Amino acid sequence: MHKSSKVHFLTAYVEYLLSNGIRSEEYYVGDASRFLRYLLANISEEDVMDFINHCAQSTSYKNRLRKTLRKFFEFSSEVLAIENLSLILKKTR
Repeated sequence: MHKSSKVHFLTAYVEYLLSNGIRSEEYYVGDASRFLRYLLANISEEDVMDFINHCAQSTSYKNRLRKTLRKFFEFSSEVLAIENLSLILKKTR
């Protein structure tokens, strides 16, 4: 695994911005956050399954991804009020 992939990507993004002399990182992080919210709201069942199949080589890892993504989508729905997740939740169960 590549070293930077072990770092939470938003934290790495903030560090990247700061290292590039950008001191008003709130705008950049806010825009990135809105973009990620947009992607979550518009993702399809097929996109989720394509991701799972692309990343997971074993059945156990596929099952783990279904479980962890289901929890992430629940968080997105309950805490972030991102719509359009009910279809994804059905597919990943």
